[in-house]
Amino acid sequence: MPNLKITFAITCVLSSALMLSACNKDKEPSANKEQQSSSSSNDAIGQLNQTPIKQFPATADDGHDIAILEDYDKRFTDMSDSMEIELAKMKEANTLTPEFEQQRQKDNVKSALAMLKDLELKTEQGRYIQGLLYDYWEQQAKVLDQGNASTQTQTDANKQVNHLSEYLHAQSQLHHWKSAQAPETKMQAE
Repeated sequence: MPNLKITFAITCVLSSALMLSACNKDKEPSANKEQQSSSSSNDAIGQLNQTPIKQFPATADDGHDIAILEDYDKRFTDMSDSMEIELAKMKEANTLTPEFEQQRQKDNVKSALAMLKDLELKTEQGRYIQGLLYDYWEQQAKVLDQGNASTQTQTDANKQVNHLSEYLHAQSQLHHWKSAQAPETKMQAE
């Protein structure tokens, strides 16, 4: 399941990059410009840095927050999968328009933000993860809103990669937190 989330996140970043690069106002695309754009995107993805796991003290509410974050993740993944299936069916039937696809992507991002905002987390670590995820989806909303308004630059690609790195860090932080809970839970059960 985490691979699907990572794949979805990378797909969002790459599709955003493609959408931005497709908005080039020059009517005469040159092979050199295309190579530069492709190589700058690849360079940016190659720079993806994994932030080290941040340590937090254990609290009695850790299990509560982990369960809430996992529930959010499951509900959001299910919703995203459903949207992807719907878009794939429409594409197969040749009824998918770029405008509809972009609107569905915007709706998906708005849903992620609303779902994250509604989480009632009790721990510092839970709120930290929530903040990382919220920042990532907020940036995705900005990219989708820019859509046709700007062209992609190396800086934009680097920003996208930085935000993707934050998203992946949030996922890693949650996984680490959950796996750290397993031994403690086992000890308490004995």
